[in-house]
Amino acid sequence: MANIKSSIKRAELNNKQNEQNSAQRAALRTAVKKFEAAPSEEALKAAHSAIDSAKSKGLIKANKAARDKSRLAAKIA
Repeated sequence: MANIKSSIKRAELNNKQNEQNSAQRAALRTAVKKFEAAPSEEALKAAHSAIDSAKSKGLIKANKAARDKSRLAAKIA
């Protein structure tokens, strides 16, 4: 563990952010898996929303978000 006060704070913030990122990424994966298990317009909308949310928070890049949304939309068409 760090001795310097600022590095202790930074370590705590890193842990907190890691938990938030992990939860957000898990929600994204869950939404996508729910759509793949039972494709429907409603599930597609939820998956797109989760992908957009992850993109806006910087969890995934814009190109990956677009690619994932396109692949999901192709499955329902």
